Amino acid sequence: LGMLESIITLKSKKGIDIEKLTSKFDDALQIPGLVNSWTYPIRGRIDMLLSGIRTPIGIKLYGDDIKKLQIIAKKIEKKLRSYDKTLSVFAEQSDTGYYLYIDIDEKKISRYGISKKDVLSYVSSAIGGKKVSTLIKNLERYPISVRFEEEDRNSIEKIKEIFIKTPLGFIPLKEIANISYKQSASVLKSEMAKPVTYIYITPKEGVSAKEYKEGAKKLIKDLKLPSGYFLEWAGQSEYLESAMKQMKWIIPTVLILIMLLIYFALKEFIPSLIVFFTLPFALLGGLLYIDYLDFNMSIAVIVGFLALLGIAAETAIVMIVYLKESIDDRIQQKIKIDKKVIFEAIYEGAVKRVRPKLMTVFAILAGLLPIMYNHGIGSEVMQRIAAPMIGGITTSALLSLIIIPILYTIYLERKY
Repeated sequence: LGMLESIITLKSKKGIDIEKLTSKFDDALQIPGLVNSWTYPIRGRIDMLLSGIRTPIGIKLYGDDIKKLQIIAKKIEKKLRSYDKTLSVFAEQSDTGYYLYIDIDEKKISRYGISKKDVLSYVSSAIGGKKVSTLIKNLERYPISVRFEEEDRNSIEKIKEIFIKTPLGFIPLKEIANISYKQSASVLKSEMAKPVTYIYITPKEGVSAKEYKEGAKKLIKDLKLPSGYFLEWAGQSEYLESAMKQMKWIIPTVLILIMLLIYFALKEFIPSLIVFFTLPFALLGGLLYIDYLDFNMSIAVIVGFLALLGIAAETAIVMIVYLKESIDDRIQQKIKIDKKVIFEAIYEGAVKRVRPKLMTVFAILAGLLPIMYNHGIGSEVMQRIAAPMIGGITTSALLSLIIIPILYTIYLERKY
């Protein structure tokens, strides 16, 4: 038995804590020899299709000998089972297949004038059955097969007594073949031109793939693999590593584009730098809110921060535009620019920006806060995108209304 799957449909989703419910299910369902793994049906299918691993995290163990792979996999399973962040772990039973082994003696069958093919074909028909016709019923088609009665094929002793037809008469199968049960691989898997066995891992709720992987690596680091044997992590950890490699290029590209867009909007180098280098302050609120919610850093969280950078840059640009218009009005009126005039102009421009800035903040909060109170399927991803924006929009308001005017004032005082 490789996998027994049950899909549970809840009567009502109101007030349900998935973590507590999973824990209760796990306590209630304990079958000797089986290990529980909890996931969502669609998510489980995607995991299986992409990596072959049907749990959130897995280990692929490569080597040359299937039996050695099984022994090593069991050692890894034992170590990870003691890990406090493990909900369930089980190594694939790749060496537990039982087969009926028929070893035909070629010298004996040559005496009776029959071939191996004749013997195996007859045994296959006797035990497994052979199609002889088709039953037609309207549009339905049913194959008609024949084989020995159950009592004539339900044990190895009965199989040995199956009579084989030869030109010299009927002889029992045991006269020309040695018949026995043989244990061997139940599934033959190979990747990268090597046999492979899987270890399936389900971490406890709230434990990220990265967090689990880092802790598990420490547990199995003292496990010495024979020459030619190696392991690699798969499942969510594999996706995360692949995504992070792409993020190393995406994040710098986004930052460069934001800098270029800021410059194209303001047409001045120093104000563009003021806006760009104050953006990390806008991220502070997002980081604090993520920490408060105890969210792990993930691709969804990074996407939320990139969206926050765009909003913070946009509002900071608008603030600079208001301040610049305020100082330009005084220049057009040919008022002598000094510290007092600069202060008045900055104050006037910043005050004009209070209402639109607060409107922006409240509009974004009104749109995103309901997501944080939704706990349906898929809400986990949406919450991790929204959380950085909700926390960051607050510090972004302080950035636009306080820090940007202060830095722009310093810039103007040095300029004039």
